[in-house]
Amino acid sequence: MRRLRIIQSTHLGRITETVAERLKEVYGLDVVVDEKTFVIAPHSFNALRRQYNAVFIAEALLKMKRDDELLLALIDVDIYAPGLNYCFGIALKGVAVVSTYRLDPRFYGLPYDESLYHERIIKEACHEVGHLLGLQHCDNPKCVMHFSNWIHDTDVKDYMPCTRCINKLR
Repeated sequence: MRRLRIIQSTHLGRITETVAERLKEVYGLDVVVDEKTFVIAPHSFNALRRQYNAVFIAEALLKMKRDDELLLALIDVDIYAPGLNYCFGIALKGVAVVSTYRLDPRFYGLPYDESLYHERIIKEACHEVGHLLGLQHCDNPKCVMHFSNWIHDTDVKDYMPCTRCINKLR
């Protein structure tokens, strides 16, 4: 059974344990939540954009990743990837990063909705871990591996991969 360790830049409360449970359910992973927080690499902040470069964060996290595990970092800052105005997450070389920043309904001027917020975090975590396991983007808008170009795409998709993507994992 593959091992996944979840780390956080700040304690996010019970959602972290819920994410761990869903990842176990969806991918059959041995998931461990690291209670210690980590500091986001200061060099990853782009002052002109007022955002953090997700690739730089992931590359810095590679130093924290053990050889026998996958690593998922949950962070609460706004991130982007080269070529994108923003992103909800990124995965590379066994490390995934998911930002909760734009998943919060308050970012869009809406009232706080804990259920919706947590659902979005779970979906994006399942999406990025799917990449760590070798899945690519899927054209099925209901599949968790569908690319979220904006928050509506995240809201439409499920937290589970579609049958076609599940078969690719076997």
